[in-house]
Amino acid sequence: MVTELFRFVDVCCEDSDREYSFILHSGETRLLQLSSKVEKDNMIDLAIGEAVCGKGRVEIAQGDRRRSKTAVSGPQGERRSRNESAPMIWQPLKASRPGRVGWVAANGGLINNLKVWENVTLPLWYHTRRDVVETEQSVKHWLEMLGLEQDACAEFMASPLFALEPWQRKLAGLLRALVQMPRVMVVDAVLFEDVKARLASNWVAALEAFAAQGRTVLVIADKATVLPWKKIE
Repeated sequence: MVTELFRFVDVCCEDSDREYSFILHSGETRLLQLSSKVEKDNMIDLAIGEAVCGKGRVEIAQGDRRRSKTAVSGPQGERRSRNESAPMIWQPLKASRPGRVGWVAANGGLINNLKVWENVTLPLWYHTRRDVVETEQSVKHWLEMLGLEQDACAEFMASPLFALEPWQRKLAGLLRALVQMPRVMVVDAVLFEDVKARLASNWVAALEAFAAQGRTVLVIADKATVLPWKKIE
C-alpha cells in the first residue's frame, strides 16, 4: 500500500516569495529544482530539520498508516467488518525522533579523521545499535548496488578519507545514508556531478531500490539535471 510519508505545506525559504507544498509517498523518488544554491541549501536545512520554517511547515507521518476493521450493518441488519485506513497523523519534523530523515551531502559529508568504515557504521551503531553481522551484510549489499567492484570493497572501507578520490567520498556518504535506512532520504543533486555515467546509473538504481522498500527520496537541485525523476512543480 502506498503511504504518505513526508510533506511540505506552504513552505517559503528565506529571501524567497515562492511557496512549496507537496507530499512524498512510499516508493517515490522525486526531484525538487530550485533557482539558486542559496535557496537549495536553505531548503535542504528545512528538509532535514536543521532549520525551522519562517513560513509554512515540514512534517513527517507518525508511524505506519495501518488498516483497521470497522463493524457495519448489512441490508438485513447483519454485522460485518470493513477494512478502513487509519487516519494519517502528521508531526513537525523537529519533534520527530532522530533517524527518520537522512541526508547525503554534495561531497559525502564525512568526518575527516575517521576511516570509511567508521564513518559508515558509527552513526548506525550509535542511533540503532544494529547487530554487527547485520551491518556487514547491509554494507555488502549496498556496495554491490552502488557499483563498487567486490575486490575493491575491503580496501575502500579501510581507507582514510585523505586517500579517497572525490567520487569515492560521495559513494561513502551515500552508503552511510543507505545503511541507516531512514524513512525519508534527502540528497543534494551535486552528488551526481563529476561521477562516471556507469556509477551514476548504479546510484540512481540504488536510491530507487531504497525507496521501493517503503521509503521515499527527495533529491534537491539548484539547476537543470539529467536525473530521471519526476520534478516537483
